[in-house]
Amino acid sequence: MKEKEKSSYRADGGGALSQEQFREWVNRRSHLPLAVKGHTFVLKDDNVIAVDRGKFVYEEALELVKLLNSRNPIAQMNATFMIWERNGALRLIVIGLIAAVVVVVLLLVRR
Repeated sequence: MKEKEKSSYRADGGGALSQEQFREWVNRRSHLPLAVKGHTFVLKDDNVIAVDRGKFVYEEALELVKLLNSRNPIAQMNATFMIWERNGALRLIVIGLIAAVVVVVLLLVRR
């Protein structure tokens, strides 16, 4: 096993992960996680890949890799929002923002 494969595959810092490298990782059915731009990809069942605990099918995960490796920051943010939506974090962020707005409105009304 290569030194690079011992802990996890990484696609940050040293360069972007190509689509071909992603396909190779999936086809190898590796039990090691794949790190792409701060997000962790883990193979679960057939055609299911968990990205930060959110479940995606292979085609969606491949699209996430494309978006995360894009030079366009809006595409990268779009991929991050897709991951947050799928793993439930976006819902918590929205609920937190709504609670903060309600508190501010209540404080302003009491004055």
